Amino acid sequence: MRCGTLRLRNFKNIATETIPWGEGLNLLVGKNGAGKTNCLEALHVLLGWGPLGDRKDIASWGSDEKKTFITGDFSGEEEAFIALGIGGNTVVKYNGKRCSFPEIRSVAPSLAFLPSDMELLDGSPARRRSFLDRLCALLWPLYARRLVEFRRAVRHRIVLLRQGGNVGALSKAMAPLASWLWGARASAVSALSEGLAALPDLLPLPVRLAHVRGGAGRAKDPLEDWWESLDARKEKERLCCSPLVGPHRDDLDVCCGERSAASCLSRGQKRRASAALMIAAGRCVERRLRRSPILLLDEIASELDASGREVIVETLRATGWQVVATAAGEVVPDWPGLTLRVEDGVVLPCR
Repeated sequence: MRCGTLRLRNFKNIATETIPWGEGLNLLVGKNGAGKTNCLEALHVLLGWGPLGDRKDIASWGSDEKKTFITGDFSGEEEAFIALGIGGNTVVKYNGKRCSFPEIRSVAPSLAFLPSDMELLDGSPARRRSFLDRLCALLWPLYARRLVEFRRAVRHRIVLLRQGGNVGALSKAMAPLASWLWGARASAVSALSEGLAALPDLLPLPVRLAHVRGGAGRAKDPLEDWWESLDARKEKERLCCSPLVGPHRDDLDVCCGERSAASCLSRGQKRRASAALMIAAGRCVERRLRRSPILLLDEIASELDASGREVIVETLRATGWQVVATAAGEVVPDWPGLTLRVEDGVVLPCR
């Protein structure tokens, strides 16, 4: 899918109401604070993912109007008009009919790569789980709902453990959820590995991925593993009053040979490997949904040398997907797409 025109009203500091996008690579350039990332965020919100980062205030910072409107014209696998109104009640529509954000994500799948995603390799397991969750939510529409149900059960389990209550019935209810989530993540990691194998020019070294079940790994079958691991950790779980087994403690191992990628790659190489993971995720989405994803890349040139920038841009161009990227200045001498300049919230064509 591709977004042809994005229309904004009362969105953060963006004064331009209509932003035309090119079919392939799009680059937003400008000084820090000009509004580049806000343009990216508007697409991110419209496509069903919500605001970037922790800040949730998206209404215009210089207006008393409380309602924000974002609309977009999309084409590709189908023609689609997506509209979103935020403020009071949030309303999202697809071709004039009210719908849900999971439906929007299925119609126009997108993936965002932010500076914080550098932590995919050397950050906490929570960062890697978040990456897997975003991918799985695109691949399987039920995933987000089941993940919410499991997290709710984890919170209930914490309460019971602190109160010294019986968790037997809750463990039985959590078992099929844990098994299903583990299965989905394992399938996603397998598909990611296939995608990475097709990106040898972008990867600085061969990378191996492995899904690690949280607090488990005693049996191959996920349901059997749940019960065996829960039984093995039940005493420790009661002592620390915290659930020690389940998808909430999963991790994604990223290795180069027998060593973790975080320990043997430089900062620039980690950036390239993280970008390769994002592109591999896009290929997973394309194969399963039969729709081209839209990639949103913030600070595309960060921590990369000239050769690293060139290989990333060429890899993105070769996908044929629509890409919206931001950078403080020039990324490569001849950007193979549309370049727009953002100045104090105004989006202008580059001369």
